[in-house]
Amino acid sequence: GVPVSSRVSAKIQQLVNTLKRPKRPPLREFFVDDFEELLEVQQPDPNQPKPEGAQMLAMRGEQLGVVTNWPPSLEAALQRWGTISPKAPCLTTMDTNGKPLYVLTYGE
Repeated sequence: GVPVSSRVSAKIQQLVNTLKRPKRPPLREFFVDDFEELLEVQQPDPNQPKPEGAQMLAMRGEQLGVVTNWPPSLEAALQRWGTISPKAPCLTTMDTNGKPLYVLTYGE
């Protein structure tokens, strides 16, 4: 046995402590807890433009007939339906009184 000194120089102790320190900061330092900010009611911008006109609502159309041989995708089904019945309406816009304004057919 060689006698081992239990005393370590300050420079070596500083180096050991530096190597023991984590290389990256803990995760909590990366994230900001803004939960209180989320609970605050945000005031609307007074310079923001105001909506005009009446509120639009979606309306239910007539039920489609049950067809067993539809294509697997929506695009393919619309393509097939458009070639079978090109004059059928696919989209209708209504005026404020609920009357049809514009009608788009599959052929268009």
